[in-house]
Amino acid sequence: MKQVFFNGKGELILKDVPIPICGSGSLLVRTEYSLISAGTESTLLAGAGSLVKQALRRPDLVGRVVQLVADKGLKTAAGVVRGAVENWYPLGYSAAGSVIAVGEGVDGFSVGDEVACAGAGFANHASVISVPKNLVVKLPEGLSCREGCFATVGAIALQGVRRAEPMIGETVVVIGAGLVGILTAQILQANGCKAICVDVASERLDIVSSLGIRHTLRSGFDDLVRSVRDLTGGHGADAIIVTAGTESSEPVNQGFEMCRERGRVVIVGSVGMELERDQYYRKEIDLRISRSYGPGRYDSEYEQKGMSYPLGYVRWTETRNLAAFLDLVTEDNVLLAPLISAEFDIEHALQAYAAVTSGDREILAVLFSYSGDVIPLEAQTVWRHPRQLPAKKGRIGLAMVGAGHFARAVHMPNLKYLSSKVSVRAVVSGSGGSARQAAEQLGAPLAATDLSSVLQDEGLDAVLIATRHHLHAEQCIAAVRAGKHVFVEKPLALTVDQCQEIMLEVEKAGVLCAVGFNRRFSSLALSMRDTLDHTNGPKHIVCRVNAGPLPHKHWLSDPEIGGGRLLGEGCHFFDFMAWLTDSTPVSVSAQMVGDLTDEIVAIVKYANGSVGTLIYTGMGNADFPKERIEVFAGGGVAILDDFRSLVFSGMPGKSLKLRSQVKGHRSLLAHFVGAVCGETELRVTAEDGLAATLCARAALRSVSEGQIVSVA
Repeated sequence: MKQVFFNGKGELILKDVPIPICGSGSLLVRTEYSLISAGTESTLLAGAGSLVKQALRRPDLVGRVVQLVADKGLKTAAGVVRGAVENWYPLGYSAAGSVIAVGEGVDGFSVGDEVACAGAGFANHASVISVPKNLVVKLPEGLSCREGCFATVGAIALQGVRRAEPMIGETVVVIGAGLVGILTAQILQANGCKAICVDVASERLDIVSSLGIRHTLRSGFDDLVRSVRDLTGGHGADAIIVTAGTESSEPVNQGFEMCRERGRVVIVGSVGMELERDQYYRKEIDLRISRSYGPGRYDSEYEQKGMSYPLGYVRWTETRNLAAFLDLVTEDNVLLAPLISAEFDIEHALQAYAAVTSGDREILAVLFSYSGDVIPLEAQTVWRHPRQLPAKKGRIGLAMVGAGHFARAVHMPNLKYLSSKVSVRAVVSGSGGSARQAAEQLGAPLAATDLSSVLQDEGLDAVLIATRHHLHAEQCIAAVRAGKHVFVEKPLALTVDQCQEIMLEVEKAGVLCAVGFNRRFSSLALSMRDTLDHTNGPKHIVCRVNAGPLPHKHWLSDPEIGGGRLLGEGCHFFDFMAWLTDSTPVSVSAQMVGDLTDEIVAIVKYANGSVGTLIYTGMGNADFPKERIEVFAGGGVAILDDFRSLVFSGMPGKSLKLRSQVKGHRSLLAHFVGAVCGETELRVTAEDGLAATLCARAALRSVSEGQIVSVA
């Protein structure tokens, strides 16, 4: 199918990619029309979308790159920056089409329903889209997909009006007569308000007038403040809604001047916020921000998991706003046809965006149609390179599952490095765009969104799984049942039962299953372990992890998706301590700092008498080294500091210091490939994955029960 992207340079890209799968809680929609907003999207391609330019305007981003150079070395840092610039980012957030599949847990929709879809990353400019149910509404009877594709932008306008709380008979000024502004003015008029539209472009004000909105003012020509006072009996407007898009703070400050005492100013567009306090203070103006489509926006529980807000408590959610706007269109309270400036087939995406970014002020809405992109049903989830190459003799065929940041930054460079032994035959990702881009970069002939279609490849020997944690068990089991060797990133699975099921399937299939506990394979860690192996008696380990804070509602902190940080990341260190002691964990006692689940101290007792203490914290500073492992044994001390230096005191090992951090990712992958080739015995298995998950689960139980928990 066709999909539109832009890269980190702000350049437009049209690609053939595999269609997405219909996941639980989502609908698969064949797109009929999608809308390009001349305001929002054109800024991405006019330079504001360039990641390089953004970085130069953001000292914090420059500082992060400098720190990355210090931690990882110049070559690795350059690769990360280059990857961000070259990555494809999907465009589009407002579309309409017909449902072709309904995911598990979705009620109220059927195949064939015509629907409007919302959401950046979901309602993309693509022939087929997968959209969570709370971002989809049915089109009212008689409304076409051509009109339905305006629903998202309409919901943005409607939420801005709701934030202004206008009453019948009030006067509301709309600053910015772009697409959102004109829709806002029409909604206000339908609400019984007097709307006054302000814009710098006479062409857009002419369109406003043609829609029956009587009062327009041209910024830079009319005396805006005096004109608004004249139209309001000298009092000023009851409310101002700022829908303009500009870095200037002038629209907001003008709004304060045009507003009556104790009026409301609502900011919808992206504008400067250097506020002039005098008018704002003296008039006691109520300044409000309108958050996109309405309540539920940016809440992953609502948007991606389908949680509902009770109508009695939250009357207008983003879903209800989408439906309410479409009702306004159906009843002819909002007219859309005069706002459509042009329509292009998706094949002509470059011409469409050229029109949008031309600077022509008469252009408001440009539509994509998809009638020409016919998708064969039998090949919906697969994109094939026109010249598929077989795996070369002596190399294993491998599929990479997951093409997120970690896979791109770590596994892809390592797979390229191992190209003499590995032929990447396919890349699988939830996004067809990321799958195809990674496939092109790795020279893989196949990109897919459905793992089952790839597992049928007889030339495939192994699968590397680097998806989000909740997918590991299902994907691992599917690959093992297909007779493929598996390298699965940590954790092996989120539950003990899942880990045990994987182990049974691995044993039954007679394949290898490695878990991504890479720290074991760091050169410094191997030197440390070699010295400890020659030290008599039990060991006392202190493992301090300065993990730093995660962004609010990060997927890793979600117990259903990431498992929480102790399981999702802490499993690394439970495994590492067990490996250093060369013993089996017996019990865990854990305490939580306050009520913060990311703040854990866990003490693990091992069968050989050793004890390991894991201090995992997100309260520290990210500039401080992340990991420090201290081992006390046999009258000596070994200290591994952030996998950059190793110091021995009272032990025979040689102290070492590296120029940059080496955590063993490449060595582990090379070891797995060697094991699949029969060159070595696999040294990190599903059994190790189970042990780490057992420790993490025991620690969480210990925290909740307040007692020592056996690891069994």
